[in-house]
Amino acid sequence: MTNVLLVTSNGTGMGHLIRMAAVAKALEPDHEPTLFSLSLGLPVVLGLGVRGEYCPSYENGHIDRLYWESYLRDRLVVIARETRASVVVFDGVAPYLGLGRARQALPDTRFVWLRRGMWREGTGAMLRRSAFFDLVLEPGDLAGDADTGPTAGRDDAVRVAPVGLIEVLEPFTREEARSALGLPAEGTVGLITLGTGRLGDVAGPGAVATERVLDSGSVHLAVTRWVTANREVPVEPRVTQLEGVFPLVRYLAAFDFAISSAGYNAVHELVPSGLPTLFVSNTSTRTDDQVTRARRLEELGLALHARDDHLEAVATQTERLLDPTFRRELAAATTATRTRMVGAREVAERVTGLIPPADAATMRELERIGRLQDLRDALKRVLGERGTNVVRRLLGRTPRPVGQRTTVRLVDRPEPAGEGQKMPLAFTDVITPDDLLLGSPVEHVLPGSSPLYRRHRRELIDKYYRVRG
Repeated sequence: MTNVLLVTSNGTGMGHLIRMAAVAKALEPDHEPTLFSLSLGLPVVLGLGVRGEYCPSYENGHIDRLYWESYLRDRLVVIARETRASVVVFDGVAPYLGLGRARQALPDTRFVWLRRGMWREGTGAMLRRSAFFDLVLEPGDLAGDADTGPTAGRDDAVRVAPVGLIEVLEPFTREEARSALGLPAEGTVGLITLGTGRLGDVAGPGAVATERVLDSGSVHLAVTRWVTANREVPVEPRVTQLEGVFPLVRYLAAFDFAISSAGYNAVHELVPSGLPTLFVSNTSTRTDDQVTRARRLEELGLALHARDDHLEAVATQTERLLDPTFRRELAAATTATRTRMVGAREVAERVTGLIPPADAATMRELERIGRLQDLRDALKRVLGERGTNVVRRLLGRTPRPVGQRTTVRLVDRPEPAGEGQKMPLAFTDVITPDDLLLGSPVEHVLPGSSPLYRRHRRELIDKYYRVRG
């Protein structure tokens, strides 16, 4: 049995976390996976029965960015030792310096980067951090032959098949799915699930698509929470709002067509499921080239495509999707894609077979990075935060807000931040999605962990927060 620690970044959605959940399920029951995620979506994924622990991102502001990389290093080192992980797998587009420093502190642990392709042009700066890892794996993409981004011509990655939850979860039948979601047992039902949508304009494409579907006069529509939260969807009997439905891939048989974002996970759930889909590409993503992915799928005859900033195209393509004959042709074209969804098992096989010791060159590079980071930390301590900002200005960089350790009082369960000087900090092994939205810090402890691990985690709280009674 191999113990594997699966680490994900925070991201802007749940893509990294869902891929890791698929790998975790592929590892079971022969191996022992543990999730360690900076994503607010972790409590939802833990509902799949995977063991895991949440770690706050620097973006929540409770630990100053000056110290957060060291905090991440410490968190990774103690959980890797607690779980006896022989392999750490990271899924994200920006390997943190804290991850590299944890790699240096764990010389007997192999590190793997699960690095999705289809990056946008000009976003390849983080690729130099491949040096943190013993192995880079690239999950396949159904539109991968159109990839011309910074990862496309590199020879540092081992390609595997596409990765998705559709590979490891049993779907509901049409009758079961419609009953569970409260949808009509008969008739045509469409799905609109645009994820996070276009930054700054999440409602536009969803509102246009919804209007065209409802104008058809007979189609029932299911809309996921994000679109309806913008109050663009009319409240009427032919619209069902879906909230908290996870994983959606198990319910896809309920629908006759879908209008979706074009992120990696949406594509690799909807297309292999045979659901005729209009992919609305998000043109404001930082890294993921959704436009190229969705355009190529349309060229292959596997889906329809419209950009999120071309609302007329969204309307036109939605009308095409309402044609039953066209939907049957589109569904038939996707049949062969289902057999390609074996990437989660391929990743599991690769990482559990990663036994050779770390390459000497890798360790030298990590030592160099570690020395540079130690020097930077020492200079920051000498200069202080204001002095560090002076240096940043001289280098032409944006100064960071001057911060300090957050003053907290320990509580057993998450509480709203309130207005007092002491922030409630929950030190707990139980979290819900709502807990992470309260605005107060949460130090989540891996359920079932040892007393020694809890003691180490309590020491980290004293190190990175100012604890008061």
